[in-house]
Amino acid sequence: MSAKLTKKQEGFVKDYIDTGNGVQSALNNYDVTSYSSAGAIASQNLKKLKIQEYLADKAEDASTMVYKLSQEAEAEAIRLSASKDILDRAGFKPIEKIESKTLNVISNTLDPKVLAITLKYEEELKRLL
Repeated sequence: MSAKLTKKQEGFVKDYIDTGNGVQSALNNYDVTSYSSAGAIASQNLKKLKIQEYLADKAEDASTMVYKLSQEAEAEAIRLSASKDILDRAGFKPIEKIESKTLNVISNTLDPKVLAITLKYEEELKRLL
């Protein structure tokens, strides 16, 4: 690790790179037990220029590795995962489809005709889902 970082910062950065969780990284490396204190330390650390520079350097190494995996990994699943990661980071993440197994159509009327139509279409939509 960089000589610019203190031992606690080195531990924090290592844990942060491994987990992506700043609060847990602070809890692991600083003499704090509360989540709010750990969150404050994590926030302060991530704003420090020397820590940002270190993380940026590691991000460059990681992006090189992800690209290499997308091209050379033997397992197709690894190549696919790396390729998806590259596309995601480039802003080409596909829209995630969320399916709902329940549907509730609420009518604010007591008109029996409107209620009958609402129930009819609610049943048809449930059948289609």
